[in-house]
Amino acid sequence: MGVLLAFTLLVILMYKKVPIIVAAPVCAVVMAALSGLNIMSALTGDYMEAMVGFIKSYFILFLICAIFGRIMDVSGAAYSIGKWLGAKLGARYAMWGVSVAALVLTYGGVSCFVLVFAIYPIALVLFKEADISRKLIPGTIIAGMSTAPNILWGSPGLCNVIPTTYLGTTVKAAPLVSVICSIFFYLSAMAYLIFENRKMQKRGERFIPTEKIEKLLADNAAKKAINPGLALVPIAVIIITLNGFNLDVNIAMLCGVIAGYILFWGNITDKMDTMVVGAQNAIGSIMNTSTAVGIGGVAKITAAFGSLMQWVSSLGGSPLVSWAAAVTMIAGACGSGSGGVALACSTLADKYLAMGVNPEILHRIASCACIVLDSLPWNGVMITVMQACDLTHKEAYKHLFMITVVLAFFNLLLCVGLGLIMY
Repeated sequence: MGVLLAFTLLVILMYKKVPIIVAAPVCAVVMAALSGLNIMSALTGDYMEAMVGFIKSYFILFLICAIFGRIMDVSGAAYSIGKWLGAKLGARYAMWGVSVAALVLTYGGVSCFVLVFAIYPIALVLFKEADISRKLIPGTIIAGMSTAPNILWGSPGLCNVIPTTYLGTTVKAAPLVSVICSIFFYLSAMAYLIFENRKMQKRGERFIPTEKIEKLLADNAAKKAINPGLALVPIAVIIITLNGFNLDVNIAMLCGVIAGYILFWGNITDKMDTMVVGAQNAIGSIMNTSTAVGIGGVAKITAAFGSLMQWVSSLGGSPLVSWAAAVTMIAGACGSGSGGVALACSTLADKYLAMGVNPEILHRIASCACIVLDSLPWNGVMITVMQACDLTHKEAYKHLFMITVVLAFFNLLLCVGLGLIMY
């Protein structure tokens, strides 16, 4: 009960716009108190150990990714890619243009927290031309953004990288399952958005600009253009070095950073500021994620968590089913896909490997399962996307929920089904 009440409080605090870096330790204290744990021991010990452990493992990757994202943003490279894709597809296919741009950039290593600010101005242009309600912009961005970093073969995204640490796999694990699930998830998300747009059009819900939006459109139209082919080179460098040369993800991302600086040097007015702001963005992103992992560290030692793990582990049938359920629930409890998959793998991976389960399908199921319940209202990415698009939970979260929870759940069922057949 203590765990449930603590996460209920977390939902309330996030809806009240309390930063997760403040809300998380408060909820950890509530969880410890209601679970009969020593509060100070849980907060300064288990909470901090889980939080710091995550930072220790992934800060360098967050840092390099944030700097890369900043380079792609301030140079205008990300905007040029999106604008080019939008122009090729046109206003008629506005949602496809926005989602494909998001997919390409996230697959190339641009952080979700950075990408939304680069894609949003492009979405405004295309949605304005197509007269589509702004309420669908967050969902359209998420449709592309959730597919590539989490599920797609060879992605440098955290949810695809973290399982490699515990399962001994690579980011290319279970390639056929990965590709099939990615296609299904992306197309089902787009089908939902197209359906919702038709309903909105019938109700007369159209694009309604504000003064702030008009100014943003004018500012971005004045940006110095970059050849879209050239803008794609750093992304290609990351994908090739990571998947072609099998380099460590940190080194592959660093190669992308170097390529970005070399190619876009003249477009970056303040080179040092790019690194400084990138580092600041990295600190903010990893703190948001690691604080969620910290809650998981406290939840992990409660009796409720032990009961949950015992129940999940005792599920009948294939171990793939219990593994999928475990990762889904832990990620939901953590409120973070990356934090949830890290906690699930660190606590349960050895058990499933000992059963003789193929580590590649465990990896792929984990990367699909961790995004089913992590994107509940308090999730940092969901909040960032809605805030960047100047929309509230009431206006936009319904569409995010349908894509990242409902459709993600059906995608997980597909992944498990393929695993049962192929592995």
